[in-house]
Amino acid sequence: MTDNRPELSLKYRLIFYLGGFAFATASYILGLLAYGLESASWGQMQVYKVLTSNLKEAFQSHSLTFFAWQAVCIGFAGVIGHLFDQEVHYRKLAEQKANIDGLTEIYNHRYFQERLSSEIDRAGRYNRPLSVIMLDIDDFKVFNDTWGHQEGDKLLKWFAEQCQVCTRNMDVLARYGGEEFVVILPETGMDDALEVAERIRSTVETESAVVFGKNKISTVSAGIATYPVHGQNHHTLVLNADAALYHAKQNGKNKCYVYQEECHRSYRVNPLHVKQMLVDEDMQAVEALAAAVDAKDFHTKGHSLSVMRLAVLLGEGVGMSAEEINNLRIAALLHDLGRIGTPEDILEKPGPLKSEEWKQIQNHPRLGSSILMRVQQVGSIVPGVKHHHERYDGQGYPAKLSGKSIPLLARIIAIADSYDAMTNMRSYRNAMSKEEAIEELRRCAGSQFDPELVDIFIESLEEEETQEAA
Repeated sequence: MTDNRPELSLKYRLIFYLGGFAFATASYILGLLAYGLESASWGQMQVYKVLTSNLKEAFQSHSLTFFAWQAVCIGFAGVIGHLFDQEVHYRKLAEQKANIDGLTEIYNHRYFQERLSSEIDRAGRYNRPLSVIMLDIDDFKVFNDTWGHQEGDKLLKWFAEQCQVCTRNMDVLARYGGEEFVVILPETGMDDALEVAERIRSTVETESAVVFGKNKISTVSAGIATYPVHGQNHHTLVLNADAALYHAKQNGKNKCYVYQEECHRSYRVNPLHVKQMLVDEDMQAVEALAAAVDAKDFHTKGHSLSVMRLAVLLGEGVGMSAEEINNLRIAALLHDLGRIGTPEDILEKPGPLKSEEWKQIQNHPRLGSSILMRVQQVGSIVPGVKHHHERYDGQGYPAKLSGKSIPLLARIIAIADSYDAMTNMRSYRNAMSKEEAIEELRRCAGSQFDPELVDIFIESLEEEETQEAA
């Protein structure tokens, strides 16, 4: 953190000193003219004529008084300028403090989010690359538990210093949270970003033994995502960089990986990322999160967006308000959030599932809702996520709700989810035609689905098809 206080002081004090001088001169001239007018009103026209005809002579005859008045005005201006300068200085320090992590003295999570958005905007404007590196100190909890929190804090501060040494002045280093750090690399493609990440990884592995001792060697894993190849908004870049980081962790740690689509296959979304995205109230964030969920299974790519479109179509047919439609849109996008914790070998299994595997599948609505419940702002969408696998006859899961006791959002998502799943290929079956899927919805109306909603959904589909044909 650099202190620009002397530069600010000179700038602002000169402005106020000049203002004091101008005020003293102008007010003195007005004072002399006022004195002349007042003299005229008393009948002393000679004084008035002298003052108005030769202002220079009037100044010279009152020079001592004029200079004294200037000194007073400039002095007051100087005091005001100093106070203003102090205000600017301390406000700047407060802003810096709000953006700086107290332990490591690098930027914090809040500043990183703001800066990444602006850097992506700049990269898009000038058609330049930008990379993000997510870094996580391996086995930090074990280090903390073994050597104590003071040593853990020392390691965090030292790690931040090593990252600063290994990066450029133009790069932005921030503490994302806990032992997780992030670097924004403007004007940097994925190959160069990987080189930076490897430099940090190698430095930490080598130097930690020197600083902390051979029995306290620390390593770091890293994930890299690059704009625009791996994402075109800051939420997608963060998710994909974190997915690459998780991939590095899963493959032995002390490694650096550039994001590939397969990284999401084993990825478990960090609840911290979910909370930040939803607090931002940005649909791009929710869509990025939904895409990460869909990427768990090759066959479900784009599923969440499709379910959202179908659910909104049905919601509009039901006559939902704008606020209800917005809640439905988010709930539909995140209805499968809990699948992020389901192993991909279960999701892609072509044959029948075993009892334990089926339990893991059935747990995804509960897991998704438990993640969302940590975010106060999205409490209204939790029922739609938690209960979209309930059945109208009460034979669904996780709570075996029936009929109208199933939340409306969940009943709508259940129909949209099933229709999209039926009309797209899955690992265990081929896709149905639209006609076959509609017939299946009719057959299951009253048992699996709300019959009234099924009728409205089919009418909405037919109306949409008619509009597209016209």
